[in-house]
Amino acid sequence: MNEISRRIEAILFSSKEPVKASEIAEYLNITNAEFIKAIKEISRNYENIGSSLIVGQFGNSYKIKLSEEFVPVVDPFIEKEFTEKQLAMLSYIYKMNGEAISGNLRDNFGYAYKEDLEKLKKGGMVSSRKYRNTHKYKVTTEFHRKFNINKRTLRAEEQ
Repeated sequence: MNEISRRIEAILFSSKEPVKASEIAEYLNITNAEFIKAIKEISRNYENIGSSLIVGQFGNSYKIKLSEEFVPVVDPFIEKEFTEKQLAMLSYIYKMNGEAISGNLRDNFGYAYKEDLEKLKKGGMVSSRKYRNTHKYKVTTEFHRKFNINKRTLRAEEQ
């Protein structure tokens, strides 16, 4: 693999989120055509050696990721960002459209809901505001970004 391909591979592997092709090209001072050529070389190399890694494309962004067939193999060893309970809580808060209150969360997720809720707030997924003698919760723009939810698209689909 050439030096440009190796640098792009290092960037894509180490980035937490997919990175835009234009950002990488600008950072490495290469053209978009050179970037695409390097991406194809990286993909071919992974394929030729039978790697469990692939180059994932997400619109105009890229990320080195695990091939889908290997996900079940590594699942027990991956640290999950959210527990199932936290995901359920996020879903519930999202569905309530900013009207989820403490009592609803307690009724649906048990008395230990506060610990999970604090983790979601600390992670920027949920915000709260004082409401009468309780709190109201809603998901944040970070939640929408993380789960790739476009509010305008959802509203159009609902109508």
